[in-house]
Amino acid sequence: MKIKKLLLELGEASIVSLIIVSILYMFIASVEVVEGASMEPNFYTGERILVDRISMKVTPLKRGEVVVFYPPGDNKKHFIKRVVGIPGDIFEVFDCGVVISEDGQKYELEESYLKAETCTTGGSAIKEGRAIRIGDDQYALLGDNRADSLDSRYLGLISEDRIIGRVVFRFWPITRISFID
Repeated sequence: MKIKKLLLELGEASIVSLIIVSILYMFIASVEVVEGASMEPNFYTGERILVDRISMKVTPLKRGEVVVFYPPGDNKKHFIKRVVGIPGDIFEVFDCGVVISEDGQKYELEESYLKAETCTTGGSAIKEGRAIRIGDDQYALLGDNRADSLDSRYLGLISEDRIIGRVVFRFWPITRISFID
């Protein structure tokens, strides 16, 4: 009788735990595995990251934050990129850099997270030297490894509803554990 009761309690606890973890994963936070070289040297293939799915519903995304999103037309793949252009910006790739115009002021974006020799070039969706106004609920997302990144330059601007959430923490490998600014 005691064994039967113990097994029943273990089963109930397992089911309740599974339901709670599923709800957390779907609505609050999820664990992602970085794939590809597009965010090197800041993120490498195989690293495990925690993605906050809820805070962007309360606090708008800011330039420089790292996000995970579904690329256009594919709800299965997850890409990791950096927010470079936000709603209302006039965004331009020009002379190896990113130029932002907002509130009547124009400036080249300082990207301290990139290697010094990084050259940002245009692509098929965001062409070199052509300014694009970023609409409401849209973002320009670029990889940190600009030479090897399938990002907004090729995919176009990304709708906010395609963004899964902010990357807030790296927990694997242990030698690279850190909060993500």
